[in-house]
Amino acid sequence: MAKNKSIMLIGHLPAGYLLTRALMKKYKIPLNHWWLGLGLLFSIAPDFDHIFNLLFQNNIYNHRLLPTHVPLTYLIILLIGLLIYRIKPWLWLKWGMIIALPDLILHLILDTPFVGIKWLWPFYPKLVGIYNVNITAGIIVPNYYHYWYWYLEIILWLAAVITVIKSYKKGELN
Repeated sequence: MAKNKSIMLIGHLPAGYLLTRALMKKYKIPLNHWWLGLGLLFSIAPDFDHIFNLLFQNNIYNHRLLPTHVPLTYLIILLIGLLIYRIKPWLWLKWGMIIALPDLILHLILDTPFVGIKWLWPFYPKLVGIYNVNITAGIIVPNYYHYWYWYLEIILWLAAVITVIKSYKKGELN
């Protein structure tokens, strides 16, 4: 296996923030730090496997090969959440699923162009992606920091910072 290359280095948090804000507005979820924090946590949660990989596997394998980068994992979690909600319709559980699951899926979407994830597992065991940095599959990009996807991450940060500033000016976040 090729050594892991962490791509979408800084873009998950601002993308998660923007998505969480949009979901909160659309579903009239109270704008507070708990729900925003939940959205931010789940926007980076699939990369917690990277920490496990670094601690216990000497970074030998691409962390995207682990179950946290398999969409089927989150489909199962969604089905369990829906079953629990059907039995006990807690509003906080509904809001949690509305925030957490789209942020998880957004993470996977953002990871797809570079290196890829296992979108088709268990039917197709390989990563599905387009570009790679110094790895042998896909369209090879020699330097991620001179490629359009890096600039997308910068734009995500700028959009998130502008949104936070506007929210503070409106008194939405205190």
